[in-house]
Amino acid sequence: MITVDHICLGVQNLYEGTFRLREETGFGDYDGGWFPTSSLANRIVPLGNDTYIEVESVIDAHKLRQGDPTSVWFDDCVRSGDVFIGWCARVDTRAELDRIAKRLNENVLEDALKRSPDGRLAAGVARVPGAVPCWKAGRPNFFYFPEMETHPARMTPTSPVSNPPLGLSYLELGGTAEEMSDWLGLPAEQLPVRFNGQAEGLYAVVVNTASGPVTIRRPNHRSPKLST
Repeated sequence: MITVDHICLGVQNLYEGTFRLREETGFGDYDGGWFPTSSLANRIVPLGNDTYIEVESVIDAHKLRQGDPTSVWFDDCVRSGDVFIGWCARVDTRAELDRIAKRLNENVLEDALKRSPDGRLAAGVARVPGAVPCWKAGRPNFFYFPEMETHPARMTPTSPVSNPPLGLSYLELGGTAEEMSDWLGLPAEQLPVRFNGQAEGLYAVVVNTASGPVTIRRPNHRSPKLST
């Protein structure tokens, strides 16, 4: 089964951007760590039901100046402010991930991408393809977590939570259901997504809470001047 795993919200300042999201939604967050191969780090906002937002920004100006392609692309995306960089799907089994890799003619990636705040490598997570090429095209890539008890969405926030999230309601996407279905290999309607008829990309995340749905709306990275 394929489901939504996480959403990447790009910001200019990791702490200020996460604080604003917390003030806007009442959701909690915690330090997610950093990416040694790029200039990026993130904070994790659990949404319930094994889905989360990663608020991400450039933190290593030296690596950015060296011209790391991922860092430069990310920095360009957030030049005008917060944007939804992209989102990731998740499968239940490694066999499912292998079938997707075969269908897309891609190799499964298993290298550790991130270090936790205490320096440990976040190993054991397989994915296909790489995130950035997919996000540039407005599509998700696919993850398999063999140990869901350590999934980022199941960790406890360290910041105050005034409005506990109760799971994802839906993602508002551009593009068409047909195009997304072709990419996913199943009808897009099986996922909690809705299409707005605009350019491909992620435009809004709607989250259930006891006080009603909370809509987090940002431009997507393909249209950074879109009004929020």
